[in-house]
Amino acid sequence: MNSKEYNLTNERRYPLLLTGTIDTSVYGNTGNLIKDVQTRLMQYESAIRRYIVETPFDAVIFIENSGYAFDVEKFVRLAHKYNKKFEFIYGKICVKEIKQHGKSYGDAYLISEALQKSELLSSCEYFYKITGRIFLRNSKQICRTVNKYRNEFIIYTGMGWCMTNIFKANKEDYLKILGDVYYDCDEVSVRDIEISFYKRLMAADIKLGSFESYPYFEGNMGATGKNYSSNKPERVVRIIMARLHCFTKGSRTAKIIQFAMKLKKREGYVM
Repeated sequence: MNSKEYNLTNERRYPLLLTGTIDTSVYGNTGNLIKDVQTRLMQYESAIRRYIVETPFDAVIFIENSGYAFDVEKFVRLAHKYNKKFEFIYGKICVKEIKQHGKSYGDAYLISEALQKSELLSSCEYFYKITGRIFLRNSKQICRTVNKYRNEFIIYTGMGWCMTNIFKANKEDYLKILGDVYYDCDEVSVRDIEISFYKRLMAADIKLGSFESYPYFEGNMGATGKNYSSNKPERVVRIIMARLHCFTKGSRTAKIIQFAMKLKKREGYVM
């Protein structure tokens, strides 16, 4: 892949899109156990601050869909101090859709909305996306393959599931394949954002790679309260699997794992 494809305006090489909902009561707390507004605000602000101060991400875009009066200026000043950029976008409040289809709809919609509205992303070839309340502890390792793959997704081929807490996508490819994926998301019928992404990506004719280091998150899931990352032994196994390209669509190791699951008669989310 020609490195010029990843040349960003203003030399922004690691643009990060964060999605979030600070006040979940706007949506009747649909799909969320972590409901306290101040707790959620603290988690979002802590993550944003750390992404600006501690990581290679040099353009941080935060889109939020509850209408909360977010203090934008303090993060603009912080970003300037570290020679970075920060942008906040008020996302569309989709009460009817999220109450009817679940928060997967909201997250998928926010991504597409940000790509249409963001000034910092307007001339970017690609972007990283991370769920806003969590912090990626191994961001330097994740960003090492920035020029290696056009798109980077963690895909569990045998399970029919794609990680959406983090991915890196070519913007043109994303809008073409996943731009309206929120229409597919419906948690009532067990078709959440991870399954919806998986089905579209597996059917798409685009170049897909995967991170060669497994994402290591700090933070708790809003739906269950559990840690986003597993215990150390499981992380070690997944790190090895990432290096062996087990999460890459069409790779030899992914096909072997899929075949092994069929032999064990383990059913995935998508048949």
